Amino acid sequence: MSDASFDAPDMARRILRSAATASLGTLATDGGPFVTFVTVATDIDGAPLILVSGLAAHTRHLDRDDRASLLMQAPAGAGEDPLTGARLTLIGRFRGMAGDEDAHAHLLKRFLARHPKAEGYAGFGDFSIHRMVVDGAHLVAGFGRISRLRADDLLVAPAVAEAFALAEASLIETFGDVDPRPVAFDPDGVDVADNGVRRLCFPRRANDPGEVAALMSVLG
Repeated sequence: MSDASFDAPDMARRILRSAATASLGTLATDGGPFVTFVTVATDIDGAPLILVSGLAAHTRHLDRDDRASLLMQAPAGAGEDPLTGARLTLIGRFRGMAGDEDAHAHLLKRFLARHPKAEGYAGFGDFSIHRMVVDGAHLVAGFGRISRLRADDLLVAPAVAEAFALAEASLIETFGDVDPRPVAFDPDGVDVADNGVRRLCFPRRANDPGEVAALMSVLG
């Protein structure tokens, strides 16, 4: 029996934006599956970002065959069966961004806002940002709550993402006195510095940067 009140895209977006780590599946030389553990962030449109070393096996796999998957999970409550936690599998391809590409600085800034400790090695020559082109997703959120999703169920429309990219620095400055302090904005919420970095999700997706003030006030 399906749950009519279940909003699969909304839950999937919350997992995607809140996850700081994921299991990365790539294809090994023999074509078999290979799974590793990575830290993740998102671009303003929601596309996953990973910072990987050229020395890592998964990076060599992606250089040869860019098809990959990411498994992200919303943890179960204390004492609960781990399988009760909602989980999202993303399917797509990863594209490495060269340091001289226009988008590189922006993507690296987004990643470091989520993982500031990575700044200590992000500048090493063998590390590079990879951005996922999402083809689709599979959400498992409990009994009767299983959904296959399209990329456009998760990602922000290009025009909205561009507007937020242009406004993000101004938004961070505008809300600079808020505690906890915002370090990154996107249409789905805000990342804040609070004994590390954590995610605060807006109650709904913003369609314009001008809506952020009202959505921030709801967050308290």
